[in-house]
Amino acid sequence: MKTSAQSAFIHQFERQPDFNVQRILVDSDIPVTCCYLDTIVDTALIEKTVLSPLLDIHIDRERPYHENRTALIRDKLSSLPCTEEKSFAQWVSALHHGQCIIFIAGIDAGYLLSAPAFPHRNIQEPKTEKTVRGPSEAFTEAIMTNVGLVRSRIKSPQLVFETFEIGELSCTKVLMGYVQGKASEARIQAYRERIGQIRTEAVFEGANIEEWIEDKELTPFPRMLNTERPDIASAHLVEGKILIFTDGTPSSLITPVSFFQFFVSAEDYYQQPLFATLLRWLRFLSFLLSVYTPSIFIALSNYNQEMIPSELLINLAAQREGVPFPAFVEALIMLVMFELLREAGVRMPSVTGQAISIVGAVVLGQAAVEAGLVSAAMVIVVGITAMANFVSPSFNFGMAQRILQFSFMVLAVSLGMFGILCGTLALVVHLVSLKTTGEPYLSPLAPIRSSEFRDTLFRVPWYKMKEPRNAKKATQR
Repeated sequence: MKTSAQSAFIHQFERQPDFNVQRILVDSDIPVTCCYLDTIVDTALIEKTVLSPLLDIHIDRERPYHENRTALIRDKLSSLPCTEEKSFAQWVSALHHGQCIIFIAGIDAGYLLSAPAFPHRNIQEPKTEKTVRGPSEAFTEAIMTNVGLVRSRIKSPQLVFETFEIGELSCTKVLMGYVQGKASEARIQAYRERIGQIRTEAVFEGANIEEWIEDKELTPFPRMLNTERPDIASAHLVEGKILIFTDGTPSSLITPVSFFQFFVSAEDYYQQPLFATLLRWLRFLSFLLSVYTPSIFIALSNYNQEMIPSELLINLAAQREGVPFPAFVEALIMLVMFELLREAGVRMPSVTGQAISIVGAVVLGQAAVEAGLVSAAMVIVVGITAMANFVSPSFNFGMAQRILQFSFMVLAVSLGMFGILCGTLALVVHLVSLKTTGEPYLSPLAPIRSSEFRDTLFRVPWYKMKEPRNAKKATQR
């Protein structure tokens, strides 16, 4: 006979289409019930390790040991990777985590057998962080697969993953990883407390965790690095950073990070140091072009025309003849149009999305110039700005560039070059004051840490990357 708790458990899930109940008789007269969700378990494993062994049990009633006939079944299950639980809540949780629950007649407890087989895709190439040279593996939605990709690169017992379960309804597994001896204990404890204090109904993506645990300061700049590459995640772990995995998210969060790390690509470490340094400076230049190009053009056109060479000023005046809008409105129209094309390209199927974006930009830009809505010079300015936005290795940092871009445009149309200078000063002050769990965001430039300049906007050779023996590690602060 099943207990009332066992009956209530089966009744609660019996209407679910994927809830499977297998009832068998051991030795012809001992009822055993096996319950599981067949969409998230390995049914073949259950058949092989549970049902078949139980059906093969034959009790010798003449031996005193088998006077309690359920003892043999319990001993049989104890030889499997099972745990015994009497809590109704534990049964429910185990069922949703890919375990099957085995009930034996006359026993209040349930035996939990782990046999998860959650549907997930295989390991594929990175989609947003492609490299010409280097590994071609990317994280998947399966959290334990991601842990295995990191462990295959850091084969050390110092690599530790702590488990959290977040979300009252989703019960999402979140893992915090770090390398003992590299990450400071204060930093580990800080993030351990922040993750443990999350109170929400559901977590479906790592971005939900990011918003909960990052410092509560209003800023457009990302303070966590989001990466889908196991090699990048492993490298940051070795440097003393914290790694956060969220089940169902094909990427990881890395913290803390600095401003300059958003100009670093994985490929920098697979190329010659001089070439890697050149690329980093090119990315930094693209950041400046993205933020300042439209605002400087607006300021020079409206307020500071004396700073433009005479011949160029005449050409610009000739191009703007007949254009009904001021430079600020021109730039705003073109940039908004480009953002619409960008979003359309992302939402469209991959086969046609890129073609629509390119053709749309060329056709609409040319049509706008011929119709006299914008000048040819503004199309060039917006084109340079748009290309510079795509150079950043981090998508989140590219979003920050676009926010700054529109902010500086407003300052330029209001105060000209003086407004741009004031905005630049405010931006520098904001970056200097910004911190991530106590770590300065503009490090190693403010404060100056000479030992870390080896891998910021410069990339020195590997044999010079290691710190001197008597140097203190900045990550152990």
